[in-house]
Amino acid sequence: MKNNVVLKISGKWLSPENSKVVTGYVEILKKIKDKGVRLAVIVGGGSTARNYIDVARAFNVSESWLDLLGIESSRLNALLLVSLLQGYVHPKIPQNIKEFIDIWYTTDLIVICGGFQPGQSTTSVAALIAEAIGSKLIINAARVDGVYDKDPTKYSDAKKFNKITLSKLEKILSTSSSFKAGGYEVIDPLTINILKRAKIRMRIVYGGDPLNVLRVLEGKEIGTLIIPE
Repeated sequence: MKNNVVLKISGKWLSPENSKVVTGYVEILKKIKDKGVRLAVIVGGGSTARNYIDVARAFNVSESWLDLLGIESSRLNALLLVSLLQGYVHPKIPQNIKEFIDIWYTTDLIVICGGFQPGQSTTSVAALIAEAIGSKLIINAARVDGVYDKDPTKYSDAKKFNKITLSKLEKILSTSSSFKAGGYEVIDPLTINILKRAKIRMRIVYGGDPLNVLRVLEGKEIGTLIIPE
């Protein structure tokens, strides 16, 4: 197993209706920590964020304010994990990259966070953290089981890639996605730019099965591997 692991978990899997999945993540994260692996975990806002965002958007609230709602929702999900992993995690949830770095280099506990600032997805946060701690792989436990040529939640004929370059992914996203607060996108332009400059790989796996995280660490080639050129 790798020494420094960055794990991004979709907020969908940390919602009350998925309590069994939450339990699975708690067990898996403990197991990984017990193996001596350093873990940075970044969580999304999930349905909580989308529900708040939908209400605010109906009142024509700006995207920056919608981002703030998403950030606070992601931090609530982070707090849930912290409360369930006491003894395994650092109790403070960093709210920016400097706070994360300050905590990371003073503890060997799991560090968990949500969003950092408006205009920046939690996937981008994961990329920034991976760059900061020198991790060359991000495991993205997403709502889908990989990267597709179009949104698989809307199109039944969507095709999954086993491996895809960042440049090819950019072309797909430029014609098929909109980057609004609370949207579907597995990866956004800012994240792509960070992955490019830091030469970081990202493996997208289905987050509804927490064991997929362990499978990746054991070398299983599941989901979609996004590679820099």
